[in-house]
Amino acid sequence: MRKGILCLTALSAAAALTLSACGGDDDSGDSNSASGSAKGKVGVILPDTVSSTRYESFDRPYLEQAFKAAGVQYDIQNAEGSTQRFQTIADQMITSGATVLVVDGLDSNSAAAVQRKAQSQGVKTIDY
Repeated sequence: MRKGILCLTALSAAAALTLSACGGDDDSGDSNSASGSAKGKVGVILPDTVSSTRYESFDRPYLEQAFKAAGVQYDIQNAEGSTQRFQTIADQMITSGATVLVVDGLDSNSAAAVQRKAQSQGVKTIDY
């Protein structure tokens, strides 16, 4: 069941990436994906390693596998329980060209702040 949910999340991110790539005429998008078939990049921010081992033991490998299979460039990082690190990772991902952010927030306030900033920059968000 968990693998199915993760695959669905990855496919949703890939679909959002594809839709955002179709949105404009700008050809400056980076296409360094596994198969070179998608423009842009998906950034995934995991919340921590303490509350559950699943984030690094299960979620990360399944997401990586799904993104690779979809030919999507991705960056998966862990906030290690820090709201400041969560925000910093999000800022770095947006700056480095992420067109979709998949976030599993530490709390509703920090997650909402990241989502607002991402959306103001034209980055699609998926609450994971």
